[in-house]
Amino acid sequence: MEKSTDNINSAVHSEIDFLYLWRVVYNRKWLILGLATIITLLSVLWVNTTTPVYQATAIVQIQSDNPNIVSMPGIYGMDPLRDDYYNTQAEILKGRAIAGKVVDSKILDSFDNVDDEAVVPASTFRLPSFNWRSLLPFKTPEPPGGWVKTDPREREISAYLSGLRINLIGGTHLVQVHYRSDDPRVAARNANAHADAYIESILDARFAITESASSWMSRRVDELRSKLQESEENLQAYREQEQLIDSQGIQALSTMQINDLTGRLVEARGRLSSARIVYLQVYGDGSEAIESVPAMLDNADMREARQALVRAEQNVAVLSQRYGPKHPNMIAAQSEVAEARSNLEVQQRNVSGGIRAEYSAVQAEVRALEEELAAAKQAYQEVSRKGADLTEFQREVETNRQLYDLFYNRLRETAQTSDLESVNARVVELATVPVVPILPRKETTVMMALAFSLALGLGGAFLLEQVSHTVRNTSDVEDIFGMPLLGAVPLLSLTARQNAAMALFNEQEKGFGEAIRTIRTGLALSGPQKSNKVILVTSSVPGEGKSTVAMNLALAFAKVERVLLIDADMRRPSVAHALRLDTSSPGLPEVLSGQAYLNKSISFLDDCDLEILKTGTTPSDPLQLLSSKSFSKMMKTLRDTYDRIIIDSPPVMPLSDAEVLSTHVDATVYVIKFDATDIQQIKGGIERIRRHLTPLAGVVLNHVDVKKAESYGDYSYEGYYDYVEADEKKNRSRGYASAASL
Repeated sequence: MEKSTDNINSAVHSEIDFLYLWRVVYNRKWLILGLATIITLLSVLWVNTTTPVYQATAIVQIQSDNPNIVSMPGIYGMDPLRDDYYNTQAEILKGRAIAGKVVDSKILDSFDNVDDEAVVPASTFRLPSFNWRSLLPFKTPEPPGGWVKTDPREREISAYLSGLRINLIGGTHLVQVHYRSDDPRVAARNANAHADAYIESILDARFAITESASSWMSRRVDELRSKLQESEENLQAYREQEQLIDSQGIQALSTMQINDLTGRLVEARGRLSSARIVYLQVYGDGSEAIESVPAMLDNADMREARQALVRAEQNVAVLSQRYGPKHPNMIAAQSEVAEARSNLEVQQRNVSGGIRAEYSAVQAEVRALEEELAAAKQAYQEVSRKGADLTEFQREVETNRQLYDLFYNRLRETAQTSDLESVNARVVELATVPVVPILPRKETTVMMALAFSLALGLGGAFLLEQVSHTVRNTSDVEDIFGMPLLGAVPLLSLTARQNAAMALFNEQEKGFGEAIRTIRTGLALSGPQKSNKVILVTSSVPGEGKSTVAMNLALAFAKVERVLLIDADMRRPSVAHALRLDTSSPGLPEVLSGQAYLNKSISFLDDCDLEILKTGTTPSDPLQLLSSKSFSKMMKTLRDTYDRIIIDSPPVMPLSDAEVLSTHVDATVYVIKFDATDIQQIKGGIERIRRHLTPLAGVVLNHVDVKKAESYGDYSYEGYYDYVEADEKKNRSRGYASAASL
């Protein structure tokens, strides 16, 4: 149901709707309680018929200080200081190898204080099994090569392992060896036997590993001795070939030379940079006057020549005020200026030539230093390469010597301790015969079954609630379909259903009668401009009670008007049978086909003042009769004759009859069965009626279970009909007529 889904969604996103949850649980209470009862009873039956299972426990300590027979812990498998070492040992305890030692050996015979009659695999704990494959209609295909025959010993080991449990105690080096059996003596015996078998397997493994290690190390020592001798010979041969005595001293000398050349090169490059700046100032792009170059300004000869030129020019300026340009004094002064300027140019050329020479000399010095440094580096690389090769040979000799010494020393130690039986595990607590069974845990199992069944029931209840898309509240009619609710007709009792067509007059069904009269009032007062003279009653699917509503609605209108009830459901007619009319007399099919007259085919219910046009015989093509001109002509005649016409129509979804009939009526009453018809079917039926522009007067919610509707939050029924009945009893006691009987 869509509204129920919206309720759940709003509860998740905003707050929990406890009232809604309670309604769901209350409505499905018998499902929840029934499921809980069945599962709980089955669990009680199971725990009381299951063979008790006993568990005995032996505790083994696995020490981390493993005796160091050799220096490499990997010979024994793993480093005992690692956390996964204990997990590995636990898995070894669970393995088939130790189980096979228990089954094959006579370890059990040493536990005579328990019971000599117990046999290891015969009483091991086995869970009840069921071969579900035997129920399949086909058999498992045979593997290639045929079925493999199981070894009896392997079956015995599997039976033994079914009762074994291994548990690591967190934060300790202790391991619990549990064994389960329906015989407590067998459980204790097998737990102790398994612990002893584990310790014996460690001793066997250590002895085998020690022997294997000694043999392997002997071969390895011989290989390492030969390899050491070969590496020493290679080192000596390389020294003789490269004539190396002390490569470190040569490398140190080369380093000092490189450092000295690097310093000189840095200094020369600094001077080259300064000389380049001066050179570019003098021989640059010429945008700046050469006299203003700092190198020119700082030169003493240049300063003296410049001052002489200035004095000569000043003398010319003074004489020019006294003499003309051809005066001998002026000519002499002009000559002095020319001579001073010529001298200045000569000094400029000398200074600029010195700058060029100095720049070229510094460049040559830098190139020479760079070449000398490159040669020194190359010599250093050559010495370094020879030193690296020599170091590699020396390292190989040293590594081979260390390995040889290590294996040689451990080989001697292993030879001295080969007969030592050491083990890093011991039994710290023997298993005792258990008194109380571990399985089944009756109280816990029953309580868990009860809790599980209740949870399962609640889950099923809410699942059914979500997948159910039906109308359960009167408010759903307007919210979902956008149509007014004409009335909610309560569900009739089993006795009243036998005469549902006349339930309006049943004194025991006051609620039903009041609902029908409410629908009548709603149709009569639906609007001043519409008389709703011809009313079609239909539904989505069969079984929603539309015929019962149509007949009782017609009876209600017949109290105050002249009413004709037409049974237009010619495929499954029910009006004649329900009102106990003669089905052999002519009816609607005969009138439409011209086989009978209209006024001769109408039946009368004198006690109810109701006239009925029934369907006697079922025609071959009802839709053709309803679509004929005869039906249109008949409806025009009936409109002029009766105050109200009620038409009982076939359902909308499976047939098209209701769509044809809707074109001849003033209003349609749509009947919906409470909590039964799917909402999508209802929407589809309403849409098919609306396609023909037929007014829909409203919806009648039929077969309403009042108590169930109240549990869904629809409180419009609560106490109302009880109030009406009580009020009528009060009026009868005072001698007044009941309004409900009108």
